[in-house]
Amino acid sequence: MARRARARPGRAAAPASPSTGQRRARLVTYGLVLALLLTAAVEAELWPFTAYRLFSEVRTGTTVSLDLVAATTEGDVVVRPADRDAPLATTTRQYQDLAGAAPDRRQEMVTAWLGLAGIDPRTVRSVRLERTVRTLPAGADQWVERSRETVLDVTP
Repeated sequence: MARRARARPGRAAAPASPSTGQRRARLVTYGLVLALLLTAAVEAELWPFTAYRLFSEVRTGTTVSLDLVAATTEGDVVVRPADRDAPLATTTRQYQDLAGAAPDRRQEMVTAWLGLAGIDPRTVRSVRLERTVRTLPAGADQWVERSRETVLDVTP
């Protein structure tokens, strides 16, 4: 008859210590999770980390946006980038900072945006920051402008 080995009371098997590879893997994992949490907390946009702004906005049938409108000798012109890869395409979310900026900084920002849009600042009498409300009717594929309100008027 074969005897079975018995575990002695009071003695537990010693836990295996993690290897160097396991420690590194844990360190990398914890570091990445911490970096993601910090990036989201400070709303930083640092590639490859992001604050996930793309997916964090509620999408409804109504949208409110800020537009820059230049009053030129030929009429009002919405300031849009001349080139889709131009910095103006990515700096439009800074429009909200325009109202709180000092007057000199406002002129600097507006002049830069006009230049990026290919509009000569010397031909512009004033630039208005306008809050625009648009809705998307059921079954439609085009936004309909409902209201436009001037928030700020800047002379470049």
